[in-house]
Amino acid sequence: MPIYKHQQVNSIAKLSVWHITEDEQSLTKNISLTTHCNQRLQAMSHSNQRKGFLAVRSLVEAAGLSLDQLRYTTDGKPYIEHGPHLSFSHTRDFAAVAIGKAPIGVDVERHRVKVKRVAKKFVNPADQAPQQTIAELTDLWCAKESMYKAISIPGIRFSKDIFVDLSTPKKEIAIYRDQTYDLFRYAWQGHSCAVTIKNQV
Repeated sequence: MPIYKHQQVNSIAKLSVWHITEDEQSLTKNISLTTHCNQRLQAMSHSNQRKGFLAVRSLVEAAGLSLDQLRYTTDGKPYIEHGPHLSFSHTRDFAAVAIGKAPIGVDVERHRVKVKRVAKKFVNPADQAPQQTIAELTDLWCAKESMYKAISIPGIRFSKDIFVDLSTPKKEIAIYRDQTYDLFRYAWQGHSCAVTIKNQV
């Protein structure tokens, strides 16, 4: 079970990361997929997507949650019936699950040159965040994507509607209108990761 990282994000949230090194068969052996999970898996054409899907479900089970209770909203947001808030993300090499007692979002991205080409789609002129390097831009993208997942409001424009403030160390935030979320950033092996969770103040 290659769980790469367990991170206590804050007092009400935690992050788990899986290093995807196995093939699909090995990943499938470790978990008890529901009929719904199997249907979603069979609809995926790409092996990396299927492995990410399986690694996420491995993390859900490792957290002591039942896949039988896993549901999706009409917008595709995962949730556990009568359970904690949660969010999923995966790349080719890593999968991440964030679980918390308040609305939460997670995103993990590999550092790639293409982030510079698409920066105008997610950089807000009001963002207080470094934007010079591929890693810095990927950090910002992850922050926006994790915020989007946490608030779960369709149609939000990253470059206009979400503002990220990294100017205060240990108190980084993401803001949508009057909603403020605490932001936590991580990095490893050429990847960036961000978790946003609803501010409890």
